[in-house]
Amino acid sequence: MDGDQTMVVSDQRLAALLQYWRNLKNKGRLPSRKALDLTAISSGIVPHFFVYDVSRDPLDYRMRLAGSMLCATVGYEMRGRTFDEIHPADQAAAIREEFDGVVHSGRPHYAERSAQWLPDRELAYRRLLLPFAEDGVTVDSLAGASLFELEQAPLF
Repeated sequence: MDGDQTMVVSDQRLAALLQYWRNLKNKGRLPSRKALDLTAISSGIVPHFFVYDVSRDPLDYRMRLAGSMLCATVGYEMRGRTFDEIHPADQAAAIREEFDGVVHSGRPHYAERSAQWLPDRELAYRRLLLPFAEDGVTVDSLAGASLFELEQAPLF
């Protein structure tokens, strides 16, 4: 589970979040979501931060926490919504593969892409996806941050 050491994250805010997650790991075991302390994360990343609960049989994701900038950017409250409610199936197969990959591997994933799943526009974004496991092995939560490239901040 230490294959994440070679991952290159181009955004310094996300690189700092990745380092925070690495520091939470204990003897190579994945950190528990309970170990997350939002006050220890840069205040510049918190509005972009998210947490998904992982369910199995079938494998799926439900947004537990969504930062204010995420919700403002997509135009609705994301908490409580499933992966498919946020990402239309016809546009999100690659994103689901990344989520599934993190769950199965226990390794973080970094992506730079275009959000074609937004209802009214397409925006470039950078996303870091981090695995968490109550037992240190079986991923039961995914957390991270999505940084959208906005011409101007959304009006809250």
